[in-house]
Amino acid sequence: MLEDSMTGLTPKAVVMFQEPTHPTHFKPQRLEVELSVASLSDSATCGSEMCEFSWYAPMPIINGSVVQRVKVKSIEMSSQHLHEKSFALNVNGYMVTTEKGEASFGTEIRALEDVLRVGSPSRPLWSVVDHAPVLLLPGIPDLTAVLMTATEFQHTSLIEVSLKSSSGSWECLQAESSMIQETLSTESSLFVIHNQELYRFLGNYSLLPLRVPPSDTWEKVLSAVCVSGLVPVSIPHHGREYFYVLGGGLQSGTLYRAEVYGQILNYGDVTFIELLDSVGFTACEIVAFYKNLKRSTLNDSSCQVRSVAQNALTDVTDIILVELLLHEDQEPSYILLTFDGDFQMNEILPGFILYSQRQWHQERSSLNLKFNGMTLNPSTGILYIWGNSLIFSYILTWEDEQSFWHDCGFPSDQMIKYFTLSYDGTFVFVTEQEELWWGQERTDSVFRLRPSQGWNELSHLQALPGDHSTLTVFYDGDKELQEVLYTVDLDGKGTVVKRKIPVAEILSFIHLPILSTCPFDLEYSVPHIESFNRLQRYSVNPQLVTSSSELHSTHSLALYQGLVYYLLQLHAQYLMVIGDPKESPISRMVDSCSGVHYKDFCLYLSYNNVSGVTTDSKGNITTRLPDRVYLDRTASFSFSLFIRAHQLTLESIGERAVNDIRMFATVPNSKYLRVTLQRYVQFNYGGVLYKVTVTDKGMVEGKVYPGEKLLPFSVLFRIGISPRQCFQQIDRGMVLSGLQNLPVYIGCPPGNRLVFDASTALLEAVRLNRRNFSCLNPDQDTPCFYYKNLFFPFLLIQDLVLGESRKFLGSYTLKIVGGGPHSRKNIQLYSPKEVMRYNSLNYRSQRARIWDIKGCKDNISSCNFNEEGLFIFNGTKNNGIRWICQPNSPCADVLSKNPAVSPRFFFIIEVSNRDTETYCNHTFRFDILVYDFPMTSSRKCYIVLVTVACFVGVMVISHSIF
Repeated sequence: MLEDSMTGLTPKAVVMFQEPTHPTHFKPQRLEVELSVASLSDSATCGSEMCEFSWYAPMPIINGSVVQRVKVKSIEMSSQHLHEKSFALNVNGYMVTTEKGEASFGTEIRALEDVLRVGSPSRPLWSVVDHAPVLLLPGIPDLTAVLMTATEFQHTSLIEVSLKSSSGSWECLQAESSMIQETLSTESSLFVIHNQELYRFLGNYSLLPLRVPPSDTWEKVLSAVCVSGLVPVSIPHHGREYFYVLGGGLQSGTLYRAEVYGQILNYGDVTFIELLDSVGFTACEIVAFYKNLKRSTLNDSSCQVRSVAQNALTDVTDIILVELLLHEDQEPSYILLTFDGDFQMNEILPGFILYSQRQWHQERSSLNLKFNGMTLNPSTGILYIWGNSLIFSYILTWEDEQSFWHDCGFPSDQMIKYFTLSYDGTFVFVTEQEELWWGQERTDSVFRLRPSQGWNELSHLQALPGDHSTLTVFYDGDKELQEVLYTVDLDGKGTVVKRKIPVAEILSFIHLPILSTCPFDLEYSVPHIESFNRLQRYSVNPQLVTSSSELHSTHSLALYQGLVYYLLQLHAQYLMVIGDPKESPISRMVDSCSGVHYKDFCLYLSYNNVSGVTTDSKGNITTRLPDRVYLDRTASFSFSLFIRAHQLTLESIGERAVNDIRMFATVPNSKYLRVTLQRYVQFNYGGVLYKVTVTDKGMVEGKVYPGEKLLPFSVLFRIGISPRQCFQQIDRGMVLSGLQNLPVYIGCPPGNRLVFDASTALLEAVRLNRRNFSCLNPDQDTPCFYYKNLFFPFLLIQDLVLGESRKFLGSYTLKIVGGGPHSRKNIQLYSPKEVMRYNSLNYRSQRARIWDIKGCKDNISSCNFNEEGLFIFNGTKNNGIRWICQPNSPCADVLSKNPAVSPRFFFIIEVSNRDTETYCNHTFRFDILVYDFPMTSSRKCYIVLVTVACFVGVMVISHSIF
């Protein structure tokens, strides 16, 4: 390490924060912090250059974010280049171990070999994708325990939990068991099923902004329901997490939707809604109604809800798979229902697989279809229904026709046990016989990974000592397939290990005899990637050290940590509602050095040659597609792709080889997205150039806040030359080439905001009113203005990612929604009726308005108003607001308690844009201070009368004395 450090190896730790599902005081954002590591001697008393040392980086934390990934990389200048490695580093507030070995979640069991057994069947790992800080794996035999991990099974703990189960309920028909059957991890809560009862853990994360103390208790939810299973909804949406609860026992056929939501005071609360028709029918009862069956003919086993999926593209719609078995000697039939307040019955699913032979003839197989579950990918709109076969349908086309396709290659003698999507274009499933299968979305074939020739080669290369068996398979945060195994070594020691399943290498054993290499190379050219992926980056370097070994001390590392903390504090302040055209977190840090408060800090940075931080915005052209693209109304994302044909033989590349290169694009829903491909054949360079443009069609209704309620889609780009038989070797292994998924999110992109430009408003107030003024005790968060001056509101659109600001030229409405005299403690928010009385022209007869527009005083018809009577401002004009504070307004008669200070009043102003060319709803509030209020005429008369009375009284008294 010392040699590598001296020869230029400088590792960097990139911390990638996952924005929380539930709303916090932070707006949705994408943020990365790149930290150069600092070397620290492992022995504090060592003064030699040969001391052993390690690399350290500060641990930045953003309040509200409990899921994050760390990527370690280095520059390629040293003798040993570090390959990039990514891992999870999540905040696990559940696992707080005490001196007694107990944790808030339960009691940790150290000796795994006393509990786990090799050969136990694998089980699914259910969680909210990319948002659950801990993962739970159930199925520990003969013990109320789960495997818990906060690092995607890099480190695992076996936790025994204490559940006060009321087993033996007469409603449940299953025998009592000590094993936890199913688990589900969300961002804020944990759920387990034990003895057909559902429990929720009441603990919390110590770093979330909670107002309630932690707890180590379990709460039984749905206490009157016998639970036969859970169905997860892996993708959260609209600030909510969902899952479904299937009823069992005497309540078989019932179905509940659980909604996990979070707010300031009740983070992680959950509500359950039974899915019933408007007349009170369950799913099974509505099937009986449509099938002309009597409700009495349905018993506990004749109708079952097998699975549920959730389509939440615009509104939440439940898709329900119902199994109907009327007679024991008949095969079951399967029916799909949709629920959006009422049940809608779709066509009965096919009972046999149909193979198309000719145009007018179809041959069916002898396999009777049986299904266990469903899985929906919301970004592609593909619904997978799996059992002893795998069929799929595009739900976005159901309005025209409900069609199902069959995935070829899966044998008829297997039954799928669980199914897992990567949400990156691939999926895997495990059968009852523990076979592992892999498939590519929007194709019609699946391939067996285990057992296979490639798997046998993998087992030889990654041989594990002793016995082992699979616990589960899952996709990690990098969308790579991982296998969790339980191993027992030759000494009988049990261990839970994780290893990557190299899908491309295994598949290559199937295709390499046919095609040994890719017949093409891909060269992407993507400009201004930060404008579309909305990823904000900071890069921070540690300060210099003066020791000859160039090793840091714990004191210098603490200062490094303080620098990162200060950066994130400034970043949080940058999200405020009052902005400046030249402001950014970097400039705010630099500007702070001009003040006395941060003088020592800035001198320290200067002496150590630390510039602070840098941002990576407005990047150059990149050679890869972004991990996601955000599109506002009618916005477009463009890139170029050059496909160069390989010279596979000694002969030169011919015209036919180039002409055979074709690229195709698949859009899940053409209503919202349009993809155009422009093809240019370039024989001189031996390839084809494609110019690709992905455009939003502007079909989304309504407006949303930045980064919220986005519609997810996935555009598939396919090279038409054997895409699943094309393998390329890169630094991190072999990868499939020729298929590229591009996630596209339609809506208001994150990282944009509308703010009040206070500095421009103050300058323009001086210029246009031709009067200088100053504030007593000025506050940058609350600018002040004179009552007699016209107030000119100026707004900015700020791009937090690119660090750009521009004047807002659109239309908007402005209204005062709160206020109070003298000090902030007197500020009150007005009721909706009061807001309209104080701001709307429709209520002018009540003489309670606070302000009006000077230009509308003489000719009101020349001004633009909405139906609520609120003035519509135009950002291209200087609309001067005149303070009037009519007699019935809250600011009508403001008197100062201190005769030396003029009367003042705080106003809370709400601004909302009315643009039609954007999906963004920029509604925000800011405070201003207005002072030097004049006295009302009645107050003046009262003072004059009192003064005259006092004067007369004095004269009378004087006259009587003399």
